[in-house]
Amino acid sequence: MSAPTVGVLPTAPQILCAFQGRRFQDRELLRSAHALAELHARRAEVQDMNLVAEIDCRRSELIDDINEWIAQEIPQHRNGASLHTESLGAVVDRMARSWVDANTAIDVDGARSDNTHKHWYHLAELVDGYTDLVTDVAGGRRRLPEQ
Repeated sequence: MSAPTVGVLPTAPQILCAFQGRRFQDRELLRSAHALAELHARRAEVQDMNLVAEIDCRRSELIDDINEWIAQEIPQHRNGASLHTESLGAVVDRMARSWVDANTAIDVDGARSDNTHKHWYHLAELVDGYTDLVTDVAGGRRRLPEQ
């Protein structure tokens, strides 16, 4: 049995599980979310600017994949739906970066540090924003920008 979704969109807890490498294989968007988290983790470790550019290029491709998937799966309601300022792929990418930063802060500063708290708080804000966004998109109250 699969976890609940908002329409066809994965919930924020599903996205977070995908970042961790759990329960993502059967959903295209979750596979892309997992790959974005892996790329952000790798990007944080490399010093070679050419490799950073390659990682960023691959991230851009995954963001486009998410945006193309959402365009096919969710009809965009134009009448009365307000336009969101960034694509769903960009939102998931920012969440992936924040998730990596929060986990890195635990490893470097410990679970009780102010820096760790700051990073986890930021991730929680992004999770709330994602939840609101997908609920509004699924309900036809918000539309995503075209690519």
